[in-house]
Amino acid sequence: MLLLGNRGLDVVQLQKDLAAAGFSPGQSDGIFGPLTMQAVMELQRHCSLKVDGIAGNSTRLAASLLAEHKAQLGRQVSEHFKEEEFACRCCGMVKLNIHLVKMLEKLRSSLGGSSVVITSSYRCPEHNRQVGGVKGSQHLVGNAADIVVEGVTPKAVASAAQKLNFPGVGQYKNFIHVDVRSGGPTRW
Repeated sequence: MLLLGNRGLDVVQLQKDLAAAGFSPGQSDGIFGPLTMQAVMELQRHCSLKVDGIAGNSTRLAASLLAEHKAQLGRQVSEHFKEEEFACRCCGMVKLNIHLVKMLEKLRSSLGGSSVVITSSYRCPEHNRQVGGVKGSQHLVGNAADIVVEGVTPKAVASAAQKLNFPGVGQYKNFIHVDVRSGGPTRW
């Protein structure tokens, strides 16, 4: 656990991850000061974590997952999901909001434990262009996943996602798009 006043290499890594994820902690100087605490709180709000300014395990995982990086094969990000499942299909890079993972676990549970298969999650800008993704897509920032659920119709999956209050739910013929965008609910 890292908090205001801490110093050292763990703080440097946290500061680098925060900066790479788009939350400015100031200089990566290894000192957990007010700017680092502010960045931690912004990250916690963004990822729907407890906003306390303390970088515990969940906050540090959230920062490292939102900092674009090459997916680590076999790295578990939750009970049922591995980091590689969320990686860009063209380059293997990943950027992932831990709130999306938690919501996908809730969705899986609400559907009786049926296996959730991620067909697309993070997309680098080039891959997003190749697949015709919209500019400003939630996939570009690690907030979205296109999924299929074994043995469950897309309509039933979309209904379950809406009941769980996923901010973004899109129903397509063969898959469902879910995302954890900020702002009000978006349905299509």
